[in-house]
Amino acid sequence: MDRTLTSIKNPLVSTIRTLGDPRHRRVEQRLVVEGVRMLEEVLDAGVAVDVLLYDPTLRDHARATRVLERARTAGIRLIPAHPRVIAACSQVKTPQGMIAVVHEPRVDLASVLGARQLLLVVADRLQDPGNLGSLIRIADAAGATAVAVTAGSVDPYHAKVVRATAGSLFHLPVIPVIPEAAIPLLLTHRVRIFAADQAGTVDYTEVDYRPPVALVVGNEGEGLDQQWIAAATATIRIPHYGRADSLNVAVAAGILLYEAQRSAHLTR
Repeated sequence: MDRTLTSIKNPLVSTIRTLGDPRHRRVEQRLVVEGVRMLEEVLDAGVAVDVLLYDPTLRDHARATRVLERARTAGIRLIPAHPRVIAACSQVKTPQGMIAVVHEPRVDLASVLGARQLLLVVADRLQDPGNLGSLIRIADAAGATAVAVTAGSVDPYHAKVVRATAGSLFHLPVIPVIPEAAIPLLLTHRVRIFAADQAGTVDYTEVDYRPPVALVVGNEGEGLDQQWIAAATATIRIPHYGRADSLNVAVAAGILLYEAQRSAHLTR
């Protein structure tokens, strides 16, 4: 067991803080995860953990104690740390007393395209971390196979995205893609592409969602890249019955995903 870490000038603290910078995070392929609940999800998913810092006063918290015991059993390095050290490492205003450095899950698009019931979500150039995080969480709940995130989107391992996924990021493959490479690969695997667009020609309830299917939702302000529309089997729309002129992109993705699951179950 390591001695209690009390200095915010410790090299480990500096290392953890640099992972808040996307450039360092991408090079290191590691990210910072905070809080008991999120670390439960990390351990459940079997994600590799380099080190876990914890406030010793949390040890009386039953869930925290279970996380520490699981981490110890898994051979993860555990370091008790003074609250000021936890605060120095934290990326949130109110630190939760437990923080870890974990490896980014890495999956490529080709590896998921062989899924028997492929239901892929493509998030095209989403800028808002909360929207992307919520979309990943909804996709996980709806039984999607994976989420592909196109170039120009917010980093899926941005701290706000990670928190908004509520752990789903560690259970569902999230794959960075560029349309120029992803679209030919999808078409080669005979994946039908449905592009969500308010100017779409087909109502979302009238689509044949039998897999393999990719559902593409777009940038909050600009909509979809025209490459997706050009490649789509159909452009689909969700009707609006009130005065709002648009739907939140994560909400729209959820509507399409659950309709796809409902429709697919009816046709099995």
